[in-house]
Amino acid sequence: MKRYLWLLIYPLFLLSSYNSYADCELAPRAKIANLAFNLNNFKLSFNTDNTKSIYVTTFSAAQIANEMGISVKDPIFSCDEDNVSLMFGDSVLHGVKSIKTPHGSGGLEIIPNRLYLYFIISGGKIGERGYPQTDGSNYSYNLGTRRNITWEDIGGISIYLYKTGAIDIPKTFSNGIMFKLVALGRRSTNLISIRHSGLYRFKATGCMTTASTPKVDFGNIPSYLFKGKGTTAGHADFNIGIECTEKIEPTITFSARTISGAPESIIQLNRANAANTAKGVGVQILYMGTPVPIGKPFVVGHSDRNARYNLPFTARYYQTDDRITGGKANAIAHFTVQYE
Repeated sequence: MKRYLWLLIYPLFLLSSYNSYADCELAPRAKIANLAFNLNNFKLSFNTDNTKSIYVTTFSAAQIANEMGISVKDPIFSCDEDNVSLMFGDSVLHGVKSIKTPHGSGGLEIIPNRLYLYFIISGGKIGERGYPQTDGSNYSYNLGTRRNITWEDIGGISIYLYKTGAIDIPKTFSNGIMFKLVALGRRSTNLISIRHSGLYRFKATGCMTTASTPKVDFGNIPSYLFKGKGTTAGHADFNIGIECTEKIEPTITFSARTISGAPESIIQLNRANAANTAKGVGVQILYMGTPVPIGKPFVVGHSDRNARYNLPFTARYYQTDDRITGGKANAIAHFTVQYE
């Protein structure tokens, strides 16, 4: 008896899965907007050494829409599926980590540890957005079920510089694309680009002292030279040397412990309560004959480029009480040079 083995062979269909992305295209009347800014066209101040955000310019929603050939209420593009993302970014500059501007964004590095560029998208219905993010990356905004968007929804784009320290090294800022807005579908659809046109030269700015910390020696001052509260004795001249690299107005602020009830220009002696410290006197600093208030900046004049200052000061003892007791009479004051 013959037996047969039937092999039933079924076709095996392998179903390959793939990610489906929406296809987007510019609206019929819209074109890619190519915008440009040049730092040379703006009055920018980098002379202060403090951290600050510096506003450059804004491209309004109406301005960008007009550049695209549409109105702010017209759709910029359309997509055939949901969950399309807008990508803000793609600068030729390097985004850095650990930088957080006052607007909450990150920074694009211009001068390491000194100066950064960033963009803020605001005034639209999607809320305020910043590029780059604090980790230095591009920013993406998912549209969800919306398949088109207008410039009224997005808003304008503002450009800022973020300064984190004194610009003590020169730098040339070149031209190039600093910002793009792209719709990320099955293929990327460019919407706008913002370019820096031309070259901008950041100059090293600031002031520095040109000599070591001055020390003032009064020598021995007899107490009989004082004639009563508010009188002075002793006289010692000293200079503070400053060199500035730009046409700026440096100011000097002296800081020290002061004496309650005495004029604001009087410095308290070191170890004022010690048994061997003189009592009833303090130290006063004068600039060109005028007492210098402690803790308040005063302008020393306008400098020319690479100007050297040799600022003349005088120190003297000042009687603060009705009675003086002899002893050590040393005092310390610190000074800070600032510039605008």
